[in-house]
Amino acid sequence: MCKHKKLTNDEFQFLQQYKPYATNHAQQQKQKLNLLDKVIATYKDTFYNLKKTTRQTIEMICWFAAEKGYCFAKDDYFSDRFNVSSKTVRNIFKKLRDNGIIQTVYRHSTKQNGLGAPVHLFVAHPYFSVWMEKFNLTNCQTDCQAENAEIPCDTKHSGTKKVSTKNISISKKLFKNIRKKIRLDYTYTPQNVPESFINTVKPFWEDATSIYTLWGKVKMSYSQFSLTYPVEDYTNLAIDAFKQSLFAEKNNKIKKDFYGYFYGTLKKIFWRQKAKESFENNPLFYNWLDENEEEISFVTN
Repeated sequence: MCKHKKLTNDEFQFLQQYKPYATNHAQQQKQKLNLLDKVIATYKDTFYNLKKTTRQTIEMICWFAAEKGYCFAKDDYFSDRFNVSSKTVRNIFKKLRDNGIIQTVYRHSTKQNGLGAPVHLFVAHPYFSVWMEKFNLTNCQTDCQAENAEIPCDTKHSGTKKVSTKNISISKKLFKNIRKKIRLDYTYTPQNVPESFINTVKPFWEDATSIYTLWGKVKMSYSQFSLTYPVEDYTNLAIDAFKQSLFAEKNNKIKKDFYGYFYGTLKKIFWRQKAKESFENNPLFYNWLDENEEEISFVTN
């Protein structure tokens, strides 16, 4: 049976009243991106295949956690804000917990001898060592999650209970800003995206999320071909694919969405690059690429 760590009222107050690690928007954004990188590394390329609302939920979780290293907003908050199911939110936290990205502890239930609302602690946050020492988490198994706000342990009642979140440790001003659909410009794009790629894309997509998503398509396509050099060395090919896709968009040649067309164009370009490198590394290898160029087709829609 899984053993849950329950926080006493004093421990929870300590968690709430601890000074913020991120004290302004820029610091919080930077820490959020650090946490998000860990999450993306867990999902790998499948992260970019998630629904947009699911990715937005993950980003908001990381935003909350950036301030003090934890998130304990209820599932209903994310469901209402991003139109995702509570099951989707629970699956996100389970994925992160199973991969060691978070540890989950629980508030003490004031209504019965059970588990209160979960508090998700991010292992990669600088404050995690503080929580680990304060709450004695070394031997604590935190791989089980409450299905809803409370899970009774020693009562005969199986129904779930809801607890108040009036003490949620996010300032009113921060909540007000978060509730606004803040559009982050290209200057917030993570540093792992090449500057030349950003400069090419930003006249058409100025927000960091779109630029980051496009670069994600580049990495996803690149991973399907065992090319000789790191993906950053092929930035010029990615830029060429973007220009081709943009030309197709401006001439109404894209039947579905731009991201899908861009991904298909990348696959075609990287496939040709792979063939070129194979021929260069094996000069006696028959160069069938040019003779069969017209027969090669890729689905780019």
